[in-house]
Amino acid sequence: MIKRLIFRIIVSMVITTGIMAYIASSNGIDIRQFVPKLERLQWPSFKLPTMPDIKLPTGGEQGLQPATISKVYKWRGNDGTWHFSETLPEGVTPEQVIFLNSETNVIQGLTQLDKVITDIAPINEQPATQQQTPSMNLNPYSKKAIDKLLNDAKGVQEIMDQRNHEREQATQGL
Repeated sequence: MIKRLIFRIIVSMVITTGIMAYIASSNGIDIRQFVPKLERLQWPSFKLPTMPDIKLPTGGEQGLQPATISKVYKWRGNDGTWHFSETLPEGVTPEQVIFLNSETNVIQGLTQLDKVITDIAPINEQPATQQQTPSMNLNPYSKKAIDKLLNDAKGVQEIMDQRNHEREQATQGL
């Protein structure tokens, strides 16, 4: 009931406003003078700081090559496509200057170990104790399936613990 009342009030206000605007315009009154003027806000323009050229030390230690910084320019062509190049054509202002470091995302590998791990079986040989897992079409919510899932998870955890232990032993000498 209250919703109907609110609806009727809003509709009557809209109709009254329309009638008043019609009467005002027929008498030569411009009603736009009573409407507040909304102007778009002018946001301040920000200029991003430029990055100076970076000089890196030469890589004389441990026979490493020195890291290099490349400057790549990005600009929009006449057809609207983006272009990237290390040299900027004449008369073009770059949209962005990108600095690429040759050492970015490079991880040094481990030094080779003196001993060779030989406990890996050759490809042609079958392991002495091969576990036969019967293919089961178990209900995923049955007790057997949940027990199998937990046992598999424990096996994976043991393998991961063993690999972490081997990795720690390999990196202790570095």
